[in-house]
Amino acid sequence: DRNKLKVRYIIDTHTHADHFSLAAVLKKKLKVPVLMHEKAVSDVADRRLKDGDEIFPGNRMFKIRYAPGHTDDTMNIYGEGMIFTADVLLVGSVGRTDFQNGSPESMFDTLQGLKKLPDSTLVYPAHDYNGKKRSTIGREKKRNPFMRESDRDRFIETSRSKKLPKPFNIENIIRVNQKGQASEIEMISARQAFSILKDDKNVKLLDVRTKLEFDEAYIEGSVNIPVAALSSKKEKLKADGVTYIVLCRTGTRSMMAADMLISSGIGPVKVMEGGISAWKKENLPVKKGQSRVSLERQVRAIAGGLVLTGIILSWILHPYFIFLSVFVSCGLIFAGITDNCLMGLLLMKLPYNKKTYGASGGTCSISQ
Repeated sequence: DRNKLKVRYIIDTHTHADHFSLAAVLKKKLKVPVLMHEKAVSDVADRRLKDGDEIFPGNRMFKIRYAPGHTDDTMNIYGEGMIFTADVLLVGSVGRTDFQNGSPESMFDTLQGLKKLPDSTLVYPAHDYNGKKRSTIGREKKRNPFMRESDRDRFIETSRSKKLPKPFNIENIIRVNQKGQASEIEMISARQAFSILKDDKNVKLLDVRTKLEFDEAYIEGSVNIPVAALSSKKEKLKADGVTYIVLCRTGTRSMMAADMLISSGIGPVKVMEGGISAWKKENLPVKKGQSRVSLERQVRAIAGGLVLTGIILSWILHPYFIFLSVFVSCGLIFAGITDNCLMGLLLMKLPYNKKTYGASGGTCSISQ
């Protein structure tokens, strides 16, 4: 709306298993066709694409590249010096191959094809694991261990050795995505939710974030049941005449929770678009709980402390302690140049940070 642009297509690169696709919702709202690969099992798709097909958003031309591996219906979109790699090639990793007809053999072949693209080709994956939103083919060929692997048997063996948990509620998610049932869930804005809660005492807010997230900031009067625990608490939520407005941080888990409630005969159910993030943007009232120290602040404090400790010890005990300060300084320079903070990665493994950051990366990466 802001840029007066018209959406021409909605393209779903594959049938997702770890989150609900809103393709059906956008299709209903925008009245535009959904494009998927010819192998996708989907009631939502209006047009089927195959390898080599061309699409024309505006005056640009993009080619469809069949890219099996993560799933058997995955496709990439290539053109204009860029490629949208879906969940096949991620920044520093690749997608997992252990469900939805995924195949390490197909993944290896797909990656070999991607290696043939110009090194300058911009890579836009479907997930920004660790905050990295784009890369290049050349950078991935140098730094991504899965792209560097040229031995097919070793690649397959490494992929098969990964024992990763299945995405939560995977069967329901695939069903909803194949049938387009997300469009049946009523979605409301944060401002609409606020008005409904003011006017109707039979409406309750159900916050499905983790307790850790809820404790940091929450909406007064909301009930907190994490989505992973919802199936065991459904009986508790059954009440005549009660409407639930479900929210999470940004909206993804809310859709999952709403589907679980509706499937169990609990309703009516509405989903608050954008979750508590949208609520905060509207400057609506939020109760502040216990805050957590961000990973960046932890790195700054520890790095500064180590540098200061090295200087003091070199002055009091032995000059060689200055190398502690030098080592930390080199680490910070390396982090600035490469955008890879080794100290941050180590800190994320601490129990305190695992609870805070452990669930935020998604489930599609083979390197989670």
